[in-house]
Amino acid sequence: MKQDIKTLQLHHLEKVHHLKNEVLIIPIAQLFDRIDANKHWRNRFYTLFLFKDTGGSVIIDDQLYEIKKDCLVFINYNQAYSFNFLSGAKGYAVLFTKSFYNYVYTGNKLIRSDTAMAEMPQIIDLNVSSVAEFWQNFYIIRKEYGRNRLFTKEMICMQLKIFILRCIRASKMKQGRNSPADHKRQVVEKFSELVDQHYKESKTTAPYAEKLHLTPNYLNTLIKQYLALSAGQFIKNRVILEAERLLLHTNLSVTEISYELGFTDNSHFGKYFKSVTAKSPKMYRTQNKIQKS
Repeated sequence: MKQDIKTLQLHHLEKVHHLKNEVLIIPIAQLFDRIDANKHWRNRFYTLFLFKDTGGSVIIDDQLYEIKKDCLVFINYNQAYSFNFLSGAKGYAVLFTKSFYNYVYTGNKLIRSDTAMAEMPQIIDLNVSSVAEFWQNFYIIRKEYGRNRLFTKEMICMQLKIFILRCIRASKMKQGRNSPADHKRQVVEKFSELVDQHYKESKTTAPYAEKLHLTPNYLNTLIKQYLALSAGQFIKNRVILEAERLLLHTNLSVTEISYELGFTDNSHFGKYFKSVTAKSPKMYRTQNKIQKS
């Protein structure tokens, strides 16, 4: 999977829709008209493929999965993938960023992207639960996506959270809670809780590894296995998530926000924020205020 991997960002695929840099909902056939699905890709966003009727397979990282009717394929941030034998595929793709998924803050850590997506399997047989419920949920999202009304963004975000939770529940119904991987998953969940508690003062892996009685290297390996990103990046994403919330929902100055998040140097905070979002804190705040008006 390492040869010739092309990177996709949302702005490569959609340039017109009012949420073009945050979420894209598109028929799979149309998406595959824009990209060659047989090539190797790496997405800078989350991707859900909902297949209604098709045959074929997908390679995600180094694992091969068979695609059947009424199944869902999940591609995490930065995972490498390619499809095989999908001519005439029917269904839809939902592409969305971390910041979009976290746009509506619920206060429930289990629904936040870095926790919820850790629970998402790569492939789900929708027949495990009610296929009709999945498609009904999706069609609500798609209908709202076709609008540009008051609270459209919020409604898509909340319905997407419901859809993700439905997927996780269906996966649990199939595999049960007593799999051998449960202990490792508990470590990942504990790590997430610790990051929630200490991200303002601890922004490196070592302090968390010490609290979990693990080596930093092993913790990093575990986080990569379940979340498809390094432990350091997970911590950074949590800091950025809080920064985005404060920029969007408070009138605190950028300097005040940098101190609130544990930075002693405003310049360091600006570089830290831009390394993830590709925008300065001031630019992020300005652009989101424009979108809300």
